[in-house]
Amino acid sequence: MRKSALAALSIAALACAPPATADPTPGHDPKVRAQTPAMLCEIGSDDATPGIGPNVICQGSFAQAPADDDQAYVTASGKFTYRSANIGVGYDPPPFDTLVVGQTYHIQGWTIVAGGDGIRFTHDGTGHGMLVGSDNTVSRF
Repeated sequence: MRKSALAALSIAALACAPPATADPTPGHDPKVRAQTPAMLCEIGSDDATPGIGPNVICQGSFAQAPADDDQAYVTASGKFTYRSANIGVGYDPPPFDTLVVGQTYHIQGWTIVAGGDGIRFTHDGTGHGMLVGSDNTVSRF
């Protein structure tokens, strides 16, 4: 009886757990919230238009960004820039997953590590990405 209850509890826990990976379908761009630093990010598998490939865009307040630029943007090929835009949330989106410090996520071909010192986004295929520090500095690699 005890083994059956434990097995049922384990199955229920797995069924309720958030997915560890997301479907890398072109045009599918899940959005997540980060707590440290506070920002909203969009993880894209491949933007067909304008054809820039896999990318991560984070919107927040960044220490090195030019005035009025509120997004840090990196592609899988290593292209990095700051820009001023708005992550599209004008529709009724599902609740955003929150990146929990101490957890690692795999979304759209990117490995995302949420740590106490910030959040690291690394493209699995190229190794390029960016680290957004808890002090709002951004380092690309």
